[in-house]
Amino acid sequence: MFTVAQARTAGFSRALIAAKVRRGEWIRVHARVLRSAEHPETPRSRIRAAVLSVGPDATLVGRSAAYWWRMIDVAPAEVEIAVPPESQPRPRRGVRILRRPVLPSERVTVDGVAVTKKATTVLAAAAMLGLVAGARLMDQVLQRGVVGLEALRSVHLRTSGRRGAGPCAELLRLAGGGARSEAERVAHRALGAAGIVGWVADHEVRLPGYGNAVLDLAFLGPRVLVEIDGWAYHRDLREFLRDAARQNALVLGGWVVIRTNWFELTEQPATFVGNVAAALSARSVGT
Repeated sequence: MFTVAQARTAGFSRALIAAKVRRGEWIRVHARVLRSAEHPETPRSRIRAAVLSVGPDATLVGRSAAYWWRMIDVAPAEVEIAVPPESQPRPRRGVRILRRPVLPSERVTVDGVAVTKKATTVLAAAAMLGLVAGARLMDQVLQRGVVGLEALRSVHLRTSGRRGAGPCAELLRLAGGGARSEAERVAHRALGAAGIVGWVADHEVRLPGYGNAVLDLAFLGPRVLVEIDGWAYHRDLREFLRDAARQNALVLGGWVVIRTNWFELTEQPATFVGNVAAALSARSVGT
């Protein structure tokens, strides 16, 4: 993938370039960008061509930047490129031009393409994706250690006046631990709307072989328990092992344990309600 100017610098005349295009050896991707026919078109080649076509001031941003960093698996239909506000690039197919400044401190070159740094990319992409899909992205990158929560907060403070700052603030609140408390509220509302009653929240019990435990949402008579998680980001190995021992103690104590999380409760609350109803029904039949 290269520009016409790069081909000229390498010694190819305009006539030779035109001949290669006619013979199908080189394929014109954009007005000033060519691709060797030996290399197939891929999402990454499409993005590289778009950046080359806009010029040296182009910076890959948003979901396109997240894809370039390999944070997400599917490239967006349009390549999102930021240019300085004074720039006036011509519209081109498959490219979304955003006139906004990108500070040198927020810009880095990755595999030959100028792209926003990781923390800036995560916030911008999450804001574009929306609350639930953006939360999934943020949860995944935090869990994998791609970027830290403090780095995200620092970028958010520096860019709080930009478009998308509101959704980013909500996502950071959820990432900081708010997802679990929000999940609890959603679970309570979902059960109430379905007419499922008779549960208590934050009920403390003593489990033989384990000790004291606080149950998120418990139906004491049928001994059905709902355990509510926030994001995977907050579950390290130590917590996972502790939860496994706790759940084993609960099962041995005769409890049916249903696990849910913020993503299920916000995306598929009916699935959550159905699981609870089925567990209660099974216990009523067995008694």
